[in-house]
Amino acid sequence: MKSLIIVLSLLFSTHSLANRCEWPQWQEFKSAYLIDGRVIDGSDERRITTSEGQSYGLFFALIANDKPAFAAMLDWTQSQLAEGDLTARLPAWLWGEQPSGRWGVLDDNPASDSDLWIAYTLAEAGRLWNNHYYQSLGHLMASRILREEAVDIDGLGTVLLPGSVGFELENGQYRVNPSYLPLQLIARMAHLYPQYRWTSLYRTSLAMILGTMPAGFSPDWATLANGRYSADQQTGPVGSYNAIRTYLWAGMLSEDSKDKTTLVKAMQPMVAATAALSAPPRTVNTQSGQYQEQGSAGFSAAMLPLLAASGETALLQAQAGRAAKHLIRNQDDHYYDNVLALFGEGWHQQRYRFGVQGELEPAWEKGCQ
Repeated sequence: MKSLIIVLSLLFSTHSLANRCEWPQWQEFKSAYLIDGRVIDGSDERRITTSEGQSYGLFFALIANDKPAFAAMLDWTQSQLAEGDLTARLPAWLWGEQPSGRWGVLDDNPASDSDLWIAYTLAEAGRLWNNHYYQSLGHLMASRILREEAVDIDGLGTVLLPGSVGFELENGQYRVNPSYLPLQLIARMAHLYPQYRWTSLYRTSLAMILGTMPAGFSPDWATLANGRYSADQQTGPVGSYNAIRTYLWAGMLSEDSKDKTTLVKAMQPMVAATAALSAPPRTVNTQSGQYQEQGSAGFSAAMLPLLAASGETALLQAQAGRAAKHLIRNQDDHYYDNVLALFGEGWHQQRYRFGVQGELEPAWEKGCQ
């Protein structure tokens, strides 16, 4: 009888471990959105692929310990978005069907958030999978990001611009995006590459996130002038589809991060709005704090880490249930909701965590190879 109990216990623990290491949502995402290494956004009639989609796909593949998918996405990104060489140029942000009917790059400007996610994921894949090529490529991309997509401002420090072209405005002003600044990724770069300006970039990024949300809501875009942040000249004080990620990144910071408590406290108006609407608001006036309309299922998934960090257990479960019930996973025209869900639900399911130095801690590292 005792031996039977031991066998059953072993079988149960093995089954539990397998369930923890298999990621059904990633398999669904691959089936709907990934073809030959390309993440497709079918909501655009041009069947576009963005460097953002490729960067997120690489990150999810690493969390899933999916080496074939990772290699395919990296190869496609390098060959189609970087003219065959990520060591020589940052990837173009937009690819799809051109007006002529041919397929190729639609806009060759890089996007710094995507570049940061790719560089980070390459560095962590190199460490976790013991792959020197990935580590070297991540290092080269990280140094190029600072050279081509960051600016040093007197009295402020190193600031990450959204891309290499088009974000330095007249009269010493800059257009910036707080959702492009996941602090855990920047902290990891500062730890891996202390010889570069990542520590300065971390400080200015934290200041940007806090300085652009006077009413507790993050904007999609903002203007930086003379060391101060104001409403974006194009979109105004709107927080919506970009900004939802700012709360996501903050909520996923390590519990040991020295800045997490400050960020979570500053973002409590967004938590209160989520409770009032029974969903995160789709659109917020970040200066007045007025908000309207429920956001999508992806917004609910994106809020899960922040709700957990806020101790809002009931609201956390309600938003997890809303995301699971309403997310459309089997079509290729809900790309953004699905990547938000892979981040938020994956974190909620404890498939990964970030360490205090930004290091990735996937669940498979502790048991499933």
